[in-house]
Amino acid sequence: MRQLALFCLALLVAASCTCCVDTRIPKTIAPAENTDKPSGKQPGSHKNNVPVMGACQVIGTKVEELSGLCMNQDTTGFWAVGDEGDLCQVSFSGTVTRVLRTHLDLEGITIDPETGDLYVAVEGDQMVCRIAAPAYNAIDTLFFVQEAVEEDFDNNGLEGIAWYKDGQLFVGSQEDALLWIYKTDGTMVRRVKLTGETSQIEEVAGLFYDAKKDWLWVTDSDAGKLFVFSAGEFDLLASYDVSFIDNAECICVDRAHNCVWVGSDEDSPRLYKISFSF
Repeated sequence: MRQLALFCLALLVAASCTCCVDTRIPKTIAPAENTDKPSGKQPGSHKNNVPVMGACQVIGTKVEELSGLCMNQDTTGFWAVGDEGDLCQVSFSGTVTRVLRTHLDLEGITIDPETGDLYVAVEGDQMVCRIAAPAYNAIDTLFFVQEAVEEDFDNNGLEGIAWYKDGQLFVGSQEDALLWIYKTDGTMVRRVKLTGETSQIEEVAGLFYDAKKDWLWVTDSDAGKLFVFSAGEFDLLASYDVSFIDNAECICVDRAHNCVWVGSDEDSPRLYKISFSF
């Protein structure tokens, strides 16, 4: 009888064990509180228009130290870069094809939707480079972000980049969550300190410009959040808790599939496909 009781107890313990389950990644993620920054609009006027976050799917990939992600020109997959200098094509299922290897610390990537040219943010050197379509076999320096160079941002420098409009780029840094708008010829148009727009943000890890809504999406790996700003006024429209992602380094909004992709620079790099109701 005692042996039977011990056997039943063992079964109960085994059934309740979660040691083999990654409990940090929920099947469904509740959206974080949406936050409005006073901007002359009616209070709460943004709340009914911002997306609602839902379930998350985790996909393994093999981009070494994944740090930048953008949709390719025909929207069939991604371009991705890593800290070790690789430019890769990545399928929605995570399959990787390396296209170009450089010696640079590539931290962010974006695409000119008209030409297919790629633009990358390089940390350390604090510069923006172009990888021209269709060959994608060479990298050319366009300009240096002088503030990041002169203030010696070093490894807290350029992290995110996003194609804006009218031949302009958003460029962001870890240091002070700074954001610059540059023309591709190296002319600086504007400088914004996002920590002055909201106390919630700590750094810029990745950027994505959502042309459909004129929104700027920002990943902050330190705060474990996604932020959505209006692209012109930089009002904070919403924030989402993604603290279940170890190191959210890059972001790509995919309205065709009703989701947001977040790339994580982990020991085993991952893509987090998070559903959103747009």
